[in-house]
Order: sequence, then structure tokens, then C-alpha cells
Amino acid sequence: MSNVVLDFSVRTATTHTPQFLGLPQGAWFQSGGFETAGEGITIAFVDTGIDHTHPSFADDKSEHPFNAPARFSGTCEVTPDFPSSSCNRKLVGARHFAASAITRGMFDSTEDSASPFDGDGHGT
Repeated sequence: MSNVVLDFSVRTATTHTPQFLGLPQGAWFQSGGFETAGEGITIAFVDTGIDHTHPSFADDKSEHPFNAPARFSGTCEVTPDFPSSSCNRKLVGARHFAASAITRGMFDSTEDSASPFDGDGHGT
């Protein structure tokens, strides 16, 4: 049996993360309040990349006292458009996984990036 389905583009719209993830109203307050909510938790996601210049990833030491987890063993992969300063205490690691696509001849450098940086804004 085969199935053919028309492919179509969808606009990414996950700017309302708590609602998108189905978190209950007030989840931060139930987890220790604004000052400690999320403390010691590392969140990882696989996506098209990440825009390290977005204000969400700013490491404002004076406003939010967070630290990178002691047991985190990830890496901050450096590329020309993702310098070592891209990672900080808030964005603790980023990698790209383009090697397989490059090796198999499936990498399109006009659309794809061999970098953790996401140029289309989706990974933010």
C-alpha cells in the first residue's frame, strides 16, 4: 500500500513556549518561583539551529543569576558564523550535524549551514 500526500510549507510559530508545551498556568511559580524556577535544568532540542544573537539567549549576569550545570558535557561548536562567544552561561552548548548530509552529497550550501547558527530564525 502506498500513500502520496501533498507537501506544504508551514510558518513556524512557537513564540509562546509554555502554551506550546502544554505547561499549566503558573508552572514557574509551582517550581520555586521566578528566582529559582528551572535552576539546574538543562534543556536540549534538535532543530534547524539557533540564533545566538537573539535577546532570549543574552547572559545578563545582573538580572538573572543562572549558572551552567556542573555535569553538562556538551560542547560549543565554533564556526565562522558561530564564534566561541556565542555560548555563555545561558546558551551552554550548540552543535551542528551536517557531516552526514555533506558526505552523502545531500548538503545544499545555498539553504543549509554547516554551523549551529540558524539563519532563518526558526531555531530561536
